[in-house]
Amino acid sequence: MIDLINVVKDFKNGDVSVRALQEINLHIDQGEFVAIMGPSGSGKSTLMNILGLLDIVSEGEYILNDNNIKKMSEAQFAILRNKEIGFVFQSFNLLPKLTAFRNVELPLVYSGLSKKERRERVIAALERVGLADRMDHKPNQLSGGQSQRVAIARALVTNPSFLLGDEPTGALDSKTGEMIMDLFCQLHEEGRTVILVTHDEHVASYADRVIRILDGKILSDELNLKVDTRSLSDDSRSMIEEEVRI
Repeated sequence: MIDLINVVKDFKNGDVSVRALQEINLHIDQGEFVAIMGPSGSGKSTLMNILGLLDIVSEGEYILNDNNIKKMSEAQFAILRNKEIGFVFQSFNLLPKLTAFRNVELPLVYSGLSKKERRERVIAALERVGLADRMDHKPNQLSGGQSQRVAIARALVTNPSFLLGDEPTGALDSKTGEMIMDLFCQLHEEGRTVILVTHDEHVASYADRVIRILDGKILSDELNLKVDTRSLSDDSRSMIEEEVRI
């Protein structure tokens, strides 16, 4: 689904060119659950912006569902971004004067769908995240967790190829964050592709694959060993979790 081939990204800072990404090669299949990790300044946000079609590569190629991004016009680029990618941001990015329903409907406004079709898709998306009963509420009437679930519904409503999350639990308390991560897991189990960009090891532990980036280069790309220890005794759980860390 996603192929990055020898991708380089440079930024200009006055007369100085800064290389944020260096020779990135990456393949992500449909249905994967991937976490991209790295400290501040590692290049993970730049990589996220390229994957999300918020920025373009300086060198190399990005192929998304057989579309070569470098060969597309700006109009085609924008249409592809709206169709293929569902964004979930740390700060939710909901419009404060619009209800949950209208916020979720926004990506469909220029889709050519009838009002009836839009309504059906918005309600289905809100039902999927358990917020059909909050569709007439505005963001200031919602909790942080509810706001993030509205943001996930908005990301789902276009039936995108993949969900791209930028620190999706960063503005939430730990319990609410767990609920949001459980929702991402459920969506992945339904066959959706999920890519999360995070610095949080706990968030990354939910993914099936963890890509670590440092100084603009991929440092490691590994499958994530998951062990369900919830039914074990405290001693057994501690022993297994220590083995996994080692």
